[in-house]
Amino acid sequence: MIWRQLSVVIFALPLALCATAEAIDEIEVERFCYPEQHKNSRKSCECNNEDSPPWGIRAINIDCSYKVLKTADFSEVLPLYVNTLDLSWNSMDEVPTLASDSLRVLNVMHNNITALTNKKFVKVSNLRELYLGWNSIQSIELSSFDELAHLQVLDLSHNNVHTLGLQLFHSLIILETLDLSWNRQLNQTEGIQEQDFYRSFGVNPKLKTLRMQACSLRDLVLPEKAPLVRLDLRRNMLEKIPNKLPITLEILDISANLFQQISPVITANLSSTLSELLVEDMPRLQSVEEKAFETMTGLKKISFQNSRRLTKFSGNAFGSDVGRFPELGTLIFRGTSIGAFNATLEPIFKQLTELDFNGVPLICDCELVWIKEVELETNGRCYNPSRLRGETLTNADKSDFSCPHWPHWVGGLLIFGLILICAAGIYVVVMCLRPNRGGVTLRRKVGSGSPYARVTIEPNRQENYY
Repeated sequence: MIWRQLSVVIFALPLALCATAEAIDEIEVERFCYPEQHKNSRKSCECNNEDSPPWGIRAINIDCSYKVLKTADFSEVLPLYVNTLDLSWNSMDEVPTLASDSLRVLNVMHNNITALTNKKFVKVSNLRELYLGWNSIQSIELSSFDELAHLQVLDLSHNNVHTLGLQLFHSLIILETLDLSWNRQLNQTEGIQEQDFYRSFGVNPKLKTLRMQACSLRDLVLPEKAPLVRLDLRRNMLEKIPNKLPITLEILDISANLFQQISPVITANLSSTLSELLVEDMPRLQSVEEKAFETMTGLKKISFQNSRRLTKFSGNAFGSDVGRFPELGTLIFRGTSIGAFNATLEPIFKQLTELDFNGVPLICDCELVWIKEVELETNGRCYNPSRLRGETLTNADKSDFSCPHWPHWVGGLLIFGLILICAAGIYVVVMCLRPNRGGVTLRRKVGSGSPYARVTIEPNRQENYY
């Protein structure tokens, strides 16, 4: 009996200890999220409990966004089991010093932070994701990220960073996503456009995603053997695709740059692994030349959306063997100025699952009649001829796609001839009506025999006879 009672006590003791620990944890959560000085005020945070996968371990997500918090308002020690902490949309002028072994995600976006200093993340070394975008960060000390060996996502976008220190990211040994977009003066960093970006700044060679939108870059050097999957270079000052790009690249965004044409010379560095190419909002792009995409046989999507000066798309843009592009499913020409497409593109267009002609000024004549064989809703409308203007490709009848029997220049020549004939006829009529006969010019003389001679009226002689 005694042993039975003892065993019950032994098994009940851990349960009691766990219950006591949970009660203490609840008190800590209550104290952190709803402190006495901020209770019932807009500065109180919201705390939610959940069981995180895969083993259902307890996780606390704390939301302190939109609370008008300043750095001094925030407690350093976080509750146990805290998993995410959202401090976005506040009034913090620096990253708060925090302490937690369980914190995985820290969001400090949309604050007033101007600099990143050393030793800020010493006590949150298990962070996996750090979001610092939409601040006013101008300087980053070299050892700012030294304690974050487990960090996988770093977002520094939409700041005012002018220069990156050498080997700044060397301690981020498992970093997978790096976002430096919209640091408009980042091109002032020494060597950022001429030297190997990874080697110069200590970027993890296994990085998967690199975003560098709107950094005023004219070039970028990346290691060809790096396993980079996604590269975003939108809205820079590139006039060509960088010479050295990783061969594993799958998604490339070169939109809103200064390309004038897409040609085999420009795309020679792109490999068959590329599946998505975005060439949107290009202010200068005018043409896509022959064999421009010949090497990119793995393409699944190409978008030229809103490249308004694009007027030419070669019928051989995919090379002579269009059967080498079995996975291509999406082509977007929305908002371009391409009026005609060559019939050699018919096999490509027929295999597509999405083809967008919205806003494209299509010339619906006999040279485009083949487009009726493409069984897709393209949202395309005819711009010319005028009798079909505004008609959708779906509703337009195949017989309406006709061409005139005579070339356009013949009609112009006939009209010009008629104008010349009419001008000659008018000239002849005018010459005939002039008072000129046989080359003799009749001149009016003023004299005694002229009807304009002076007349003298004399008195009647018979009146004076009597």
